[in-house]
Amino acid sequence: MQISDVNVYRVSIPFRRPFGHALHWRDKTDTVILCVSSDSGLKGWGEVLPRWYLGGGSIDKVLSPELPQLIKAWRRRTFENIDQVVAALREENHHNSLSLATRAGWELAVLDLAGRIFGFAAGDILGKTAGAQLEAGVVIGFDIPTEKLERHCLLLRLTGKRHIKVKVGRVDDLRRLQIVNAVLGSGIPIRVDANGAWSMDEAISRVKQMRRWNVCSVEQPVSARNLDAMRQVREKTGMRVVADESLCSWADACAILQARAADVFNIRLAKCGGFLASLELVKLAQDSGLSCQLGTLVGETGILSRAAEIFGERVRGFHFLEGKGQNRSLLVEDIVEDSGEYGMLGLGITVKDKSLARWAVSPSQISTEVQGAAI
Repeated sequence: MQISDVNVYRVSIPFRRPFGHALHWRDKTDTVILCVSSDSGLKGWGEVLPRWYLGGGSIDKVLSPELPQLIKAWRRRTFENIDQVVAALREENHHNSLSLATRAGWELAVLDLAGRIFGFAAGDILGKTAGAQLEAGVVIGFDIPTEKLERHCLLLRLTGKRHIKVKVGRVDDLRRLQIVNAVLGSGIPIRVDANGAWSMDEAISRVKQMRRWNVCSVEQPVSARNLDAMRQVREKTGMRVVADESLCSWADACAILQARAADVFNIRLAKCGGFLASLELVKLAQDSGLSCQLGTLVGETGILSRAAEIFGERVRGFHFLEGKGQNRSLLVEDIVEDSGEYGMLGLGITVKDKSLARWAVSPSQISTEVQGAAI
């Protein structure tokens, strides 16, 4: 296997409605789509979705210097089988100069292409199918105003949604939780996510008040690097603490464990570095007595969203996939065909060329630098 061409697209797709939490409001996605091609004409697709508050990174950094650095490092390399591809990707994960988002996107593109060439599903590197497809986890953001929250929750109840997370960090948090609990009933536990909005004292006080509304966990109650405060929230409230912004890299995970700062790791492929790095984090959590939840990033296209579904199908320990299918309902148009069925090779996706062209801000200059070059 040799990659003969790399095309990079900066893509901006509007949302059908804005989505907001304590750190950010969004009304569109701004992402980087990778297409790696072989001499045979086969293509592999990946997606790089950096977030400044999830391990740092930016679109500009992805486009230069990270992707040119990757392309240069992989140029003229030849792979005879999938084992060689996976070994090279594992080696790449030890290069700290690359953001986790870039590693994830590159890994997906290479695995998608390698799967099509060598005849395997990208999920095969994670193991056999773990069980049934995961149920969808729903996130209620600040974009749902309090006066419309009851109706929104009625729709969730009618559609049988059982895994609910509520964004918090506003003055009417308790009122919103009261509404959610009243509509969905005491049989539905509620997870809350503060996105680091509180101080330690605020977190302890508010979490204690929230217990009455059937809250079972609090995600990122304080700022990402304040691990001591996270530990104190755990100890003084008895509430399970989920690490999200705090948990991106292997070093982050080790620091959290040492500080006893969390009970749950929130795994999201784009912020954790892709399949291989995320699998290592899951194994570390499980070996350390912690649990994991699996999620997506707001604004993912079907490339990253499908990868999350694959990860949930192959890795044990998850009960739901937060944001499952969100790309189809949030984006005005996805670039990935939604036929309801996926292929068996690579990621099993088909990218719609016309949709990609419609929402591409412009092809990156990176693509013209490597035309015809073996990587």
